[in-house]
Amino acid sequence: MLLAIFVVKWANEDSPIYRPLIQDMRLVDSVKIADVLDQERIHYYADVKNHMLYVNQEQTELARVSLAKIGIVIEYPEITKHNDLNKAYDEFIKQKKLEEETGKIWQRPWFFKLVKLVMGALVIIVLILAVVRPALASIIYDEDEK
Repeated sequence: MLLAIFVVKWANEDSPIYRPLIQDMRLVDSVKIADVLDQERIHYYADVKNHMLYVNQEQTELARVSLAKIGIVIEYPEITKHNDLNKAYDEFIKQKKLEEETGKIWQRPWFFKLVKLVMGALVIIVLILAVVRPALASIIYDEDEK
């Protein structure tokens, strides 16, 4: 029974989804990048044949921020190496804001706030129509009958 539980758990275990971070490792200092990713405990692997570096999809943002801290900003298709760390981080923030502004509507920060507001309004309307209106109607009609 214990072996069956172990096999089922092992079969259902999701392997991490990797996403390309750097498309051409020949353009950058790969040892420095690997050191940064190791320090931040970001899971990655390198495809030596295609010269690509892949990171765990859930940690992509952390990897990009960590690389921006050391002066490497990844703007596809080019990778910019800055000597001034403040300039590198500002470039990264500017790139993130541009992605937020030009992204799909459901990926924008205000979209979920609007959805919550609309859902709250619908709940209140349904509550009024389902509970308050019948209660008031029964009170009003009871008084009319007396």
